[in-house]
Amino acid sequence: MELPLIQKSWKKGINQLDIVYPNKKFGGAYNLGVLIIYNLVNNIPNWICSRVFLDEGKITSSLVGFTFQYEPDYYNLPKMLSKAGISLEKEKRKQIIFAGGPCVNANPNALSKYMDFLVIADAELVLPKVLAAYEVNKAGDEKEAKKNFLKEIAGISGIFVPGISSKPSCAYLKSLDEAPYPLYQPLPVGLPKDYVFGNAFLLEPERGCPFVCKFCPMPLRGGVRIRSLEKIKDIIGKGIALNKRKKVILYTASFTHPARKDILKYLISKNLEFSVPSIKVELADREFLELIKKGGQRTLTIAPECNEELRFKIGKHVKDEQYFKFIENANGLSFDTIKMYFMIGIPGQDEKALEEMAAFIIKAKKMCRAECYVSINPFVPKPGTMLSSHKFDEKVIKKQAKYLQNLLGKEGIRFKVQGVRQAKEEWVLAHSKEVILK
Repeated sequence: MELPLIQKSWKKGINQLDIVYPNKKFGGAYNLGVLIIYNLVNNIPNWICSRVFLDEGKITSSLVGFTFQYEPDYYNLPKMLSKAGISLEKEKRKQIIFAGGPCVNANPNALSKYMDFLVIADAELVLPKVLAAYEVNKAGDEKEAKKNFLKEIAGISGIFVPGISSKPSCAYLKSLDEAPYPLYQPLPVGLPKDYVFGNAFLLEPERGCPFVCKFCPMPLRGGVRIRSLEKIKDIIGKGIALNKRKKVILYTASFTHPARKDILKYLISKNLEFSVPSIKVELADREFLELIKKGGQRTLTIAPECNEELRFKIGKHVKDEQYFKFIENANGLSFDTIKMYFMIGIPGQDEKALEEMAAFIIKAKKMCRAECYVSINPFVPKPGTMLSSHKFDEKVIKKQAKYLQNLLGKEGIRFKVQGVRQAKEEWVLAHSKEVILK
């Protein structure tokens, strides 16, 4: 059983859409894209939307949307379609299958062979138009109806129909205040412990990121849009009352909202716990950290990425001293844990850069009064970014990992680079002109 659900009665002629998260529900239940579509569709008369996950639910609709957050999830597409008795080959199926999400935004061509259309847009902006076109064209011969529907939606900005559209186009909201908010956020009653964020309400104060890091695909997604403080307060009030939750997750890439402190103060005034998943140290002064602590958060997550010189070269203009000042402030507020994320395999990352990165990690670890967790991961160049042409080299990454292990091991600092093969597979899929699935 889940709560809260949008209750709609089945009736003759009602339209149905399945929104599919092609991975397990313990993470997918918190995907904002899925929740946006679930709320948006169910609030349209004569439409019902169901959520489907890799480990729960089954595709039953004639109109089916997939959201791809990670390229390896592509492999779950044929599994989920086969389970529902749907052909992977679009010429052999009557159902209309489409996809959206960060992977589609970055490389619409990768799944073009299997998708009837792709969404390269904010769903709130284009989905109502798509559903209206579906209703108009659903009568009569199935093949002809599908053909007419695809031809019509090909003219919608942000919709790419392979074989009809000349090239992909993007469409994004100018203001989030114009968009309906996904207030209904269903979670299982008696929530299992492995659910990532626990029994929490997702709050999206902004969309996009103002920083232009050369390795990040976020700037490809429509720029920065913010919700007004008054709108955010309204969403908090309605969302907490409806979902009956006492914790809020700030769903944001960098939390640069001009009223970010006021948002946190408002949450505190309502006796709500909250969590800011990742923090930009250049924006996190002591007052900001004090507010986070008052909100019940015990762990801070930051991403220095690499040594200072290379960090600036890849577009992240934050000095080492700013990170050390951040640690000093965190020490003064007695946080339990600081998580630091780094990358190897970055272009220009030579032995000198690795030595400086190791020195940074050693100093940061010694400074931290809290438990300091260090994660070092392979850099995966993504299409559309300024570092997209850099080739993923498994041998170089393993060599760099070994070099770092020698440097850090002398100080008793242990780490393990996880998933080098998986990262390479992610890179191959991300840049594929046409993913081959079976």
